Amino acid sequence: MAAPPPPPADTPSPPSYLLEGRYLAEKLLSHGDTADVFSGTDTWSGELVAIRILRADRADRGAAFRRMSERLFGTTSARLLRAIHIGEDRDGNPFLVTELLVGRDVERLGRVRWEVACEITRQAAAAVAEMHLHGLHHGALRPSTFFVAAANAGGSRVKLLDLGTGDRTATAQKDVRALCSILHRLLVGRPPLPAKARPARLLTSVNGAPPGLEEALARWLYDEGEVNLGAIDVASELKAIIDAANSEFWSGGSPPSSSGSHALPRPSRISMAAVSDDDDGEDA
Repeated sequence: MAAPPPPPADTPSPPSYLLEGRYLAEKLLSHGDTADVFSGTDTWSGELVAIRILRADRADRGAAFRRMSERLFGTTSARLLRAIHIGEDRDGNPFLVTELLVGRDVERLGRVRWEVACEITRQAAAAVAEMHLHGLHHGALRPSTFFVAAANAGGSRVKLLDLGTGDRTATAQKDVRALCSILHRLLVGRPPLPAKARPARLLTSVNGAPPGLEEALARWLYDEGEVNLGAIDVASELKAIIDAANSEFWSGGSPPSSSGSHALPRPSRISMAAVSDDDDGEDA
């Protein structure tokens, strides 16, 4: 049998040694803008882990990478990626060891059914609300900041992958606006337009979306009076929209989904059945 072809020359390779004599980096999961992510093993405990190593050509991001990593140790939550260890490789590049997640980040999902978009954003907003409760603000939330991870109980749970760098421009209002933009992207397939270019209706192309979702999204994105809107408010209102759809379904009034069958939202789980199974894995 012929030997498999060698990997491309520009494909990052894991270190050929145990990081700090303990962590074995193995398979490349993602070649990110700032860090390369490898699956690996904690050789002391046997736990499977993810190892993020700052790219050698991103030395200027070293301080930000360290701050972002250190902030993960400041709070504990099931909605937040669990950090295990911070260290440096033999070249002085910082690395972060975390739990290994199975699933995909929200950026890879593209456009999804409205029920799935609402549940993903509801869980993401709950994670951000916990962060704000600890007095922390992210300031740079984007779809790749959230990961839809498989859960032992079935379905999936959304995890916040980092807490930002602590930039002084970060505010709760900025985080909430970013959450609403992510919801729009999940529903429509692109970021929202500026207020001057907003369409008369935001969700004309979204099959089966309830009027309450259209009204809420327009208000969150474009109503300047929503300055006190919190992440917990977004989570609560999305839950109410999902619960109302559940009630309508059981009363026999829910319209069929685009797949031709009723879609039943689940407030505690995310069904990814209608999403492509390509590109599973962690991201930077």
